[in-house]
Amino acid sequence: MIARLGRFTILFVSVALAAACTNQAPIAKPPAPVTSFETAVDNAAKRVEALDYVGADRILSDFALAARGRPEAQEISFFRALYLVDPANKTASLSEGLKAIDIYLSTPGTTLYRSQAEVVKRTALAMQSLRAAQQTAKVTGRDTVFVTREDEVNSLKDQLAKANAELDRIKKRLANPSR
Repeated sequence: MIARLGRFTILFVSVALAAACTNQAPIAKPPAPVTSFETAVDNAAKRVEALDYVGADRILSDFALAARGRPEAQEISFFRALYLVDPANKTASLSEGLKAIDIYLSTPGTTLYRSQAEVVKRTALAMQSLRAAQQTAKVTGRDTVFVTREDEVNSLKDQLAKANAELDRIKKRLANPSR
């Protein structure tokens, strides 16, 4: 009986060791983001309403890092690009925003906001060309108040007459210092 009990013990220990050795650790799943996509976008929108574009970008980039590898992380780049081209954003430039939109549009798998991104890109390009046209259309004269050249000449003649009158007054005063 003892020999039989020893055999059962050895068999039991062997089966337990075999089961322990073949038991694989569970496959680690990527951690779920702390906030949902909608919450991150809403929180960023609230920061933008308060004109805190840096804070909005931080919220969006933190979400993108937490959701790395998930489709939502790719879609968050649309909102980052959108806020870069916002004219009220004083911390970014239009060219940076256009680059970000191009990156979003060239990323495979970004589908949710593709048509909106194309509209924003066209709008930003139009705004960029208007700014360029405005820069070249600036008058290069010394005073842009005058509408025509004749108006400017007449104004200069008036200024010269006043200066001559002042000069005559000073000459008379110097010629007659007792007064």
